[in-house]
Amino acid sequence: MSTEIEAKVLNSLVRDRYLLIQVMGDGLLPDVFRDLNLRIIFKTVTEMSHIPDQVIDWITIEEHLKKQGRFTPEVGRVLGAAREDDGVDADQVMAYVEILKDQSLRDKLYKLSQLMAGYAMRKGPHKDHDFLDFSNRTIQTLIEMQKQKSHKRLLPVRETISEIRDLTNQEKDGEKTLLGFSIHPHERLEHVLSGIRKGFYYGLAGPPRRGKTTLALDIASRLAENNNFPVLFYTWEQTRRTLAARLLGRECYMNPVRLLTEVSPEEKKRHALVQKVIERSRAYSDNLFVIEAGRTDTLDRIKAQAYNIMHEFRSDNIAIFLDYLQKIPLQRQYEDIRGQVNEASAQLADLSLQLNCAVFAISAMDKEGCKLDEKPPSYDEFSTTFYARPTMHNCVGGGDLEYDLDVALVLSKDWVATKNLQDRLNLQEKEEGRGDTPQIDIINVHIDKNRDSSGETAPTIQYAFFITINKFVEVGFKTEAEYSKDFKGFAKAEDVFGALLDTGIFKL
Repeated sequence: MSTEIEAKVLNSLVRDRYLLIQVMGDGLLPDVFRDLNLRIIFKTVTEMSHIPDQVIDWITIEEHLKKQGRFTPEVGRVLGAAREDDGVDADQVMAYVEILKDQSLRDKLYKLSQLMAGYAMRKGPHKDHDFLDFSNRTIQTLIEMQKQKSHKRLLPVRETISEIRDLTNQEKDGEKTLLGFSIHPHERLEHVLSGIRKGFYYGLAGPPRRGKTTLALDIASRLAENNNFPVLFYTWEQTRRTLAARLLGRECYMNPVRLLTEVSPEEKKRHALVQKVIERSRAYSDNLFVIEAGRTDTLDRIKAQAYNIMHEFRSDNIAIFLDYLQKIPLQRQYEDIRGQVNEASAQLADLSLQLNCAVFAISAMDKEGCKLDEKPPSYDEFSTTFYARPTMHNCVGGGDLEYDLDVALVLSKDWVATKNLQDRLNLQEKEEGRGDTPQIDIINVHIDKNRDSSGETAPTIQYAFFITINKFVEVGFKTEAEYSKDFKGFAKAEDVFGALLDTGIFKL
């Protein structure tokens, strides 16, 4: 069975240089192959991979083996058998590589145990060695085995410092570059987070009807559009058609429900607008994958799918969105929701590091968090306070969730700002004699945690959430001064109204 796996791995790596570089970076060395002939072949392949512009196929491998004096009839027979073997998908290759690495370490450990047993019984080649010398040699062997298991992680800090030096020596090209990926037009959020970062675990929480899924889907599509790499959006809540309609609805300012109904010949203007938006969606639709998840979509399966998509795109970059955290299936059942959420969150944090990618998890709020977001009793007196809002600690079963996250985003409705904007919209209606003003909530996106930030205080970014068309528009920051009774809220509403006018939404 071991030789069969080894042959499949070798065949897959020879056919795909991208995979070869990936597994070599993960610490796959020639000595993990039990079969001596396969080990010789893989050693030759690794040497060839370091030669610039070197073609790696079965013909060039055979020529290289002959040139190095390694080609024997037995090597030739194994080479031919491996050549005829069926390859496997990228996720299977990664799984098989881990099996081979683990098997190799166990083989080495077994040999070491035999040496130790022989020494204890005064047998074998080391029977007369000094105990300290023998024990030191044994310890060093174990340390080397640990390094092999943790090849990617146990690198001296000089490697990282060298990377920073290379970045510092680069000439500045235009504006200050982000540390992560662009999510334009979310300019304020992009600035505060310095883009969406690789290896970061993001949490997005809020009560119902505050647009968590809509905002996450918007960020996912912007990542796919601006950065040209695959983005996976797993949903345990919606269908693919519903979410696709939301994406199109935000562009043509139309209720997604209308997009899912037939267009009559009389609605030519609407039909033309939808067709135009569908063309516009090509900027992200090839890179964005919406998956209707179920009970079988565990995090191990999601990781395997991510490997396959990265391989298909020949990309080291990917982002994963999950809607939502409390519905992610786990390998074991937990008696309480807290244990389930803590386990899922810990696995997501590990996933972001293993794949070196951004992971977004949407989380539901508990009853207390929903109450904190409800309309305050003395709302008309503007008595809302800075602290009367939900936080990550109000997530369902999420007592420790915030500790796992690199970035915590919490959505809540700004009742005062919403009322002020609605008053301004009503005034516009009277002036123009119209009565079709869209329903808009002002949503505060509180950045409660921002690990590895530039030192700025955690701000609150305000969005106008067009409820019927599922669209978010950034309108500014919210300061602590706005919680004061003396704050001129209507003047702020005028600024927000002007910003929305500039988008052209009301015209459509």
